[in-house]
Amino acid sequence: MNKNETLHYLEQHGIKYEIVEHQAVYNMAEMEQIELPHPEADAKNMFVRDDKKRNYYLLTIKSNKRVNLKQFREENGTRRLSFASPQDLKEKLGLEPGSVTPLGLLNDSHHEIPFYLD
Repeated sequence: MNKNETLHYLEQHGIKYEIVEHQAVYNMAEMEQIELPHPEADAKNMFVRDDKKRNYYLLTIKSNKRVNLKQFREENGTRRLSFASPQDLKEKLGLEPGSVTPLGLLNDSHHEIPFYLD
């Protein structure tokens, strides 16, 4: 889905939203340089995969928390995890690095990617 299709989807489903546009960010240090309207809701969005490239996961974690993929793996019974490649991100969610968002799941037409919200 492109931006207009996503907005149309949100409107069709009566989902309230606020648009805040900013450049792509690749780490929390870059995020801190951006003035956002709700800093208490800042989060990290990460697209990860298992070591066999069979399962992919989208994780959203509070910005001030450290991510522990080993702990996540143990708690959720997954194989060993690492960050997915930019190619995987584009193929699976239609997103570019630095622009990962839960709304990208709207592009997962096969509903294969679990979403974990911390």
